[in-house]
Amino acid sequence: MRRVSNLAFNRKFTERTGVVGFGAGSGVQIRRDRDNPYDADAVGIFLADCPAVPLGWLYRKDSNRDAVLRRLDADGTLDGRLEVQRRGGKEQKVVVFWL
Repeated sequence: MRRVSNLAFNRKFTERTGVVGFGAGSGVQIRRDRDNPYDADAVGIFLADCPAVPLGWLYRKDSNRDAVLRRLDADGTLDGRLEVQRRGGKEQKVVVFWL
């Protein structure tokens, strides 16, 4: 089933990686972020080209998070991509994946 989630961006991503441009259609890998000091169950979104630093995370209250955590516990990772959606007159980057 196709799922769409908002992305809580890592404000330090560009500073830590030097990667400035990433756009819609960029491939991502979804996996647990075990290095996150604030959330033991953090679901990290990692660019395929930069697997060491999370681009961002699923929000804790994301409706997809529990299903994603179950899938990650079973399989380890999920693949997805970034998309731009228009919500309330604003463009917003989201992550799209399949469960």
